[in-house]
Order: sequence, then structure tokens, then C-alpha cells
Amino acid sequence: MNNNTKNIIKSIALVFTIAIATTQVTAQTIIAAGKVTSTEKNSLSVQDLGSLRFKLIFENTSKQKTKISLVDIENNVFFYDYPTNDSQYVKTFDLSNLIDGEYTFLVELGTEKLKKDFVISTKSFRSIALASDSK
Repeated sequence: MNNNTKNIIKSIALVFTIAIATTQVTAQTIIAAGKVTSTEKNSLSVQDLGSLRFKLIFENTSKQKTKISLVDIENNVFFYDYPTNDSQYVKTFDLSNLIDGEYTFLVELGTEKLKKDFVISTKSFRSIALASDSK
């Protein structure tokens, strides 16, 4: 095998190695079309902080007994809290450990329910980078 053939084989092997090394699987969060329901007295806000982190902010101006939960489409509960009678509740959630699926932040305030639906989905991206010719 001559040197030119060896260099071509090495270049191809390097390209495949780089291609495999740069293959990425990243989780991306897509906020579903679900609307946040609220009243003039109470409001629910969910802010995307990136990297599957969210900040949930709930205004409870009437200071009523409240239950806050994170559930999936089958109503499996991943988090719940009964906050004190503060007028504002703020909590940051790291959702990177959840599998792909449909979820809901749910705030129950007496007979009133505020909710924010969202979807976690994983997308794969592949790329290739050509190695420069070495002599």
C-alpha cells in the first residue's frame, strides 16, 4: 500500500472519528400551545431559563390555601408543594431528569385551577467536519 492510499485511509478514519465525536443529542423544550389561565387576583407565570430549567411564579394576592404540582399526561405527580400564605411563590425547576413527554404545572387555589402545559422532546443533530489535508 503506497503512502497516498495510507493518507486517504487515515483521512477517512479521522473524518468518521470527528463525525462520531460531534454527534449530539440535545433535549429541547417546546412550550405547548396551552394557555395560562388566571384571574385578576391570581396569576401564574412560567419562564424558560434554558437548559430545561424553568422558573414558576405564582401570585396569590388573596393568600388562599394553595397546592402547586408538576404532573405528566397520566397525572403522575413529580413534584408538589403546599406553600405558606405568602402573596408570591417563586421556584426554579430543573426538568432535565424528566423523560420526553407532556407535562403540566398545576396550581390549585380553592376551586380555581391555573395550569401551564409543556412538552419535553429530544432531537438528534449530526454533523461532519472534514479534516484538512496533511502532507
